[in-house]
Amino acid sequence: MIVFKPAKFLVFAFFALLLSVNARAQYSYVGRTSELSSGYPVADVNITHKRLGTTIVSDQNGAFSWDFDSPEKTQNYRIIYNLFFAPDNANVSLRLFTSDGKILIETPEIGAGETYLLPKLKPGVYILQVLSYAKVDALKLFSSGELLTILQNREPQKSTYSNDTLVFSKNGYYSVEIPFPQKDTIAHVKLLSKTDNDLNYLNGLPNYQAFDLLQSSPFVTNQGEVESLKFIYNQHDNRMYYMNSKRFEFHFPFAEQFLGYNKGHYHFNMTQYTNSGERFLYPGSINYYKALDKYVLRFYAGDEMDCSQIRHIFDRISSTSYLQGKLYLYPNNPEWESCSEVPVITSDELYEGQNYQALNLASGYGYLRKVDYEQLNSNYLGKHDIIVLNGIPNDVSVVAGIITTEFQTPLSHINILSHNRGTPNMALRNAWNHPKLEELMGELVYLEVQADSFIIRKATLDEATAFWSQNEPQTVVSLPKNTNTSGLIDLEKAGYSSVNTIGGKAANFAELLKLQNPSITTPENPFAIPFHYYKRHMENNQIDLFMNDLFENEMFKTNQEYRKQKLEELRTKIIEAPLDPALTELIRTKIKNFKDFDAWRFRSSTNAEDLEFFSGAGLYDSFSAKKDDENKTIENAIKKVWASCWNFRAFEEREYYKIEQNSVAMGILVHRSFPNENANGVVITKNLYNINPGFIVNVQFDEYSIVFPEPGVLHDQLILYTYSLDPSHKFTIEYLSHSNIPGYSGQNVLTEKELYQLGEDCLQIKNHFFNNVPHSCSCLFDDFGLDIEFKIDSPNGKRKLYIKQVRLYH
Repeated sequence: MIVFKPAKFLVFAFFALLLSVNARAQYSYVGRTSELSSGYPVADVNITHKRLGTTIVSDQNGAFSWDFDSPEKTQNYRIIYNLFFAPDNANVSLRLFTSDGKILIETPEIGAGETYLLPKLKPGVYILQVLSYAKVDALKLFSSGELLTILQNREPQKSTYSNDTLVFSKNGYYSVEIPFPQKDTIAHVKLLSKTDNDLNYLNGLPNYQAFDLLQSSPFVTNQGEVESLKFIYNQHDNRMYYMNSKRFEFHFPFAEQFLGYNKGHYHFNMTQYTNSGERFLYPGSINYYKALDKYVLRFYAGDEMDCSQIRHIFDRISSTSYLQGKLYLYPNNPEWESCSEVPVITSDELYEGQNYQALNLASGYGYLRKVDYEQLNSNYLGKHDIIVLNGIPNDVSVVAGIITTEFQTPLSHINILSHNRGTPNMALRNAWNHPKLEELMGELVYLEVQADSFIIRKATLDEATAFWSQNEPQTVVSLPKNTNTSGLIDLEKAGYSSVNTIGGKAANFAELLKLQNPSITTPENPFAIPFHYYKRHMENNQIDLFMNDLFENEMFKTNQEYRKQKLEELRTKIIEAPLDPALTELIRTKIKNFKDFDAWRFRSSTNAEDLEFFSGAGLYDSFSAKKDDENKTIENAIKKVWASCWNFRAFEEREYYKIEQNSVAMGILVHRSFPNENANGVVITKNLYNINPGFIVNVQFDEYSIVFPEPGVLHDQLILYTYSLDPSHKFTIEYLSHSNIPGYSGQNVLTEKELYQLGEDCLQIKNHFFNNVPHSCSCLFDDFGLDIEFKIDSPNGKRKLYIKQVRLYH
């Protein structure tokens, strides 16, 4: 038995043409009313003609019959002694015109069977229009100067109404309006009871209200403004079971409770998603993209269904729902991209059709401001500003929240920074002219970014101040640093404990080198330049004195523009000061004077980045030194990296976190460069989009940036689940979007083999950091997150996976 707890009205109406009707009527509506849940007749349903205002009632069997005059039927009208007699079966109104179209009279409605006295008119011919609910008739009149007579009837005009609207209502049921086509029609109207118990499923979706009744948030939550409904197709009874997705988060409990599946969850997973001989259930979901007004059919990416099975389920959905012509398949398994017998929708189409994207689910308070992103550097931004940007900048100084008009990549630097700060970040394509945002511009507001929508409202200073006091860093942090250790650091002898000597990036890289059996492929010939040389450069050139004076300068502390100028001056001093030639020679010897590789990468590695409490993503810069390039020298690369320690964005971020600026030091991680990489990407080693264990992979062709993407550029984004129903594989791949880089249409950035290798490497790295590197995550292994950067390169003409960076991800 199906039980209900409805929240919306629901109706299922089946129409058919009548073959024969009452001979006295021109067209008839005949049918029955019944309960949607049980199919039992519903008696005494009020059926009201919305335009006429008349009502009939269904009988004890739920039957009803209603006869109407045809709009095409010519009426016989009478005018006697200038009295117009209205027909007995219709209310009408009149319009009287001269022969050249000038209106003389327009009457209110005249009741059926009533009369209206027309005035005396000058001799001549006139036109009288008779208007009823279904048609307009025109009569030609002649006036003698005293009396009006009908000369002839004009041809009747078609009704201006294409449908009748009937309202079905009864106490204890949800009312519904249904259009009828002014033709002989049979209708079976199913009503939903208000008094039944909780709704568990429906076998059909008659309209959006039914979908809305059952829908919940999508299982994969990487997109906004999406409603999702789970279903199971049962091959045994050939029926669709549209599940109450608010009640049932997974398919198995529903199958166990209502479809008699009693072999356990593991058996369900191993047989009902595979080509097992025991399979008879086909789970899936239908996602409604509200901004696109399209419905998208999705299956588990590891499901072994073929295109013919998908086509059968597609047809069953179409025949049991209102979705015929509105449903599309999203081929999140590459093998389904060839399913040509069903309409397919691409990630590009889904992306272009969306208006809202939730990036960092958080809430906060701030003053709402609109800032042109091209003028971002010339605008003062306060830490209590929530900014609306008409584009995506590479970075943003500390603010209370971000709203962009361009969609962002989830692993972009500005989203990572928002994530680390705990501040809301979202994209809204129409944000620049959004009425609600315009109304609140300049106001102190509360912003909450939710998975499917956002909340923004005016806020009081008291509630904002309380929030800031509770959530913003309050404790001053002095970072430990060892500036005594000299010489180039062999990273095979270093580790996480070396962070105070070589910085977070180099220390974490050293941990990668400890992984054996198998080893992780990392960029060749790595080493680190410790803090010692940075400190000596600052002292030998008296830059440290200049810097200390700055930090004591009151104007530097209080004036952001002045602070920005002075930090630029500080960076210039670092770059223009001479470098100790002994250090240059030490490095030149280490890299064998560019013998093995023509280019080397010098990467920032401070004691204020890649830390558990402070990511520092995107705050500092890296540079390359190239063989026989007078601009890209070892000296220039080192000094530019050191100078980036005092980038404005880095300084502001550290200030927000109450890090003592004088305690910061810059080391450098050095390894061979990747001038012509095939792909670059980022992995988060926990599933950000649903509860199943897996990794989020974002990867792009060539050197197109993942963390600093161009507007409108998509990349391959996928969930690499750390399990598989196929015993020959360890992972399941589910694509969420595909790269749209020109020239690569239809290609995946990584091969399946490369994705499996990436998964193996990330599992090994995750296991090492979870068990051997100190962290504060009191979580299970699946919920432990690392942020891992990788590249695909072809050093000898053969593609090879390199892991180039790892940091803790919270």
